[in-house]
Amino acid sequence: MAWRLAVDIGGTFTDVVALEEESGEVYLTKVPSTPDDPSRGFIAGIDHITDVGNVLPADVGAVFHGTTVATNAILQRRYSQIGLITTRGYREALEVARQTVPGEFGDITWWVKPERVVPLELVREVSGRVAVDGSEMTPIDRDEVHLLAHEFKRLGVTAIAVSLLHSYRDPSHEQQVRSFIQEVYPDCFISISSDILREYREYERTNTTCLNTALMPLLSNYHEKLARELSDKNITAPFYIMRSSGGLAQAEEISRQPITAALSGPAAGVIAACHFGGLSGYKDLICFDVGGTSADICLVEEGQPRMLTEGRVDIYDVKTPMIDMHTVGAGGGSIAWLAGGRSLKVGPESAGAMPGPACYSRGGEEPTVTDANAVLGRLTTSLAGGDVDLDYAKAQLAIDKIAAPLGLESTDAADGILRIAIENMAAGIRTVSVKRGRDPRDYALVAFGGAGPLHACYLADWLGMKTVIIPPSPGVTSAYGLLLTDVRIDAVHTSVQKEDALNFNEIEIHFSELEERVKTSLTNEGFESSRIQLKYFVDMRYGGQAYEVRLPIIMELNSIEECMRAAISGFHSAHQDLYGYSYEGTELVEIVNVGVTGLGLLQRPKIPKLKLNTKDATAAKRGTASVYFPQTAGKVDCAIYVRERLSAGNEIEGPAIIEQYDSTTVLNPGWTARADEWGCLVLGVDDA
Repeated sequence: MAWRLAVDIGGTFTDVVALEEESGEVYLTKVPSTPDDPSRGFIAGIDHITDVGNVLPADVGAVFHGTTVATNAILQRRYSQIGLITTRGYREALEVARQTVPGEFGDITWWVKPERVVPLELVREVSGRVAVDGSEMTPIDRDEVHLLAHEFKRLGVTAIAVSLLHSYRDPSHEQQVRSFIQEVYPDCFISISSDILREYREYERTNTTCLNTALMPLLSNYHEKLARELSDKNITAPFYIMRSSGGLAQAEEISRQPITAALSGPAAGVIAACHFGGLSGYKDLICFDVGGTSADICLVEEGQPRMLTEGRVDIYDVKTPMIDMHTVGAGGGSIAWLAGGRSLKVGPESAGAMPGPACYSRGGEEPTVTDANAVLGRLTTSLAGGDVDLDYAKAQLAIDKIAAPLGLESTDAADGILRIAIENMAAGIRTVSVKRGRDPRDYALVAFGGAGPLHACYLADWLGMKTVIIPPSPGVTSAYGLLLTDVRIDAVHTSVQKEDALNFNEIEIHFSELEERVKTSLTNEGFESSRIQLKYFVDMRYGGQAYEVRLPIIMELNSIEECMRAAISGFHSAHQDLYGYSYEGTELVEIVNVGVTGLGLLQRPKIPKLKLNTKDATAAKRGTASVYFPQTAGKVDCAIYVRERLSAGNEIEGPAIIEQYDSTTVLNPGWTARADEWGCLVLGVDDA
């Protein structure tokens, strides 16, 4: 037997899935997260799942991990003090940054530039310089670099970023600087921009490299600690970390390039949502992942999430491939509070794992969204298979802190908290859909995370959506998504050329070099050529624009010229679709970057197709509960079903509650749930 173990650490719970590769047998568990030391929650989850599934260490074939350690370090500024070495005359690159100011026109009157990753006093310059065409203007001075390395060591700087002008053209100067630093300061963490982001735009390249360098000590120590703990348990299988792009990488690779995993956790959930949505027959989706702290939302079209070449992590611009997601501070642990003593607000502050919502009986006293659901009867017994018993009296006391000042009944106050949380979530969905010219009613909502199914029907009603899909194990869907992806490597090279003066030979050479680099990296990770898949792309823009659109290249065409002409034609259509206009026939297109994505294909887990049964779900019914629904303006009795007892083909009429180990689905009046042959619940609403 060969088992795969997947661990996803959230703000409240750490989710673990064990999957047997041949049979498709699955075990899952949830343990409390340990924000002070995420590795404790990771190991506790591994211990628990191996006991539950009777998994022997020798039978573990691979371990997969989605983590927010890098994200949290950036949010909390909990990273190492670093130094920066740049080209003489460019010491203020991070200070100058970009002229863009977030918000509306005029906000520059009050806007304050974000704190720099490296303060100016820790930026040093070298005299070596490369020209824009990659030719050497001034060589690197070895003695000069040695002096800088000694100075950083004396200042207590343990990590150094190197970002030199035009190094995307020729990385040799940065490589020399790294080598010279290592000669006199071998214990220092070093990252060079040509390894992290071989593209032009000095600020983005420098800022991304600096963040990467700042995270290196933390992530290296974290991964080494996990590797030691696994080794102590005689688990010696490959250890993979999820990238923000939705692909995997060996932990050692992420230790060198931690910035690529800045949004590691949510990416796996999107991969799983696309998978289960496709099995259920839906390709246009809105992924809705609600945990204890936040809701992560992603638009999917034709079964593929939109990929970004850059994004923001908190206040910092980061240029690295990532799935396009929008996060709102609305989760099960989001705290309800009164602004000015009268105005009800929900979030973004969360009760987190400890102390958690009041109903968890772990010392929490503040009213949360979970407490509101408990008071409304939407949570009936316990969570995580009985590991978390709910104390309804404490939930009532917490909600009364909101009800009393507003002169409301506790039920009305709880409904108000829930309504505001739902509107916060709906605003996030509008951001990824309506604001991009998409109507959410044309999409199926895939709801997962511990609290996703709990709010799915309410949210769908709010937005007029007609279809909701609940994956088989929604509470651990992100962990399961780690088992559905491949090892991924992205390689990019800047080559700015205008449409009317394309050098096809040069473009072909760039693609060949990138292809060889990606193939070599995947081969070194143990992948045979038959398990390597390559995808090609270009980043294009209209002349004068400061942003690009990524287009796939179809290499099956006869020549590189045909490939590029087809991509240019596709660019006009993509620009029209994304921004509502195109300049086809009036403005020339520029190619900015060419790139290759390499996938090391891993074996997909087997998902058995279930035999359809009758519609009658009586065998899964376990009782009734009194539940409040907005449509009924009061509590009504509704049936409770145990999802594990449902058979494919069973149908349930709302209102109803569907319980399972890792989540609770609330079926609003007018909705029907059908268990399909892939184990998903497909929820539909009566149009009448």
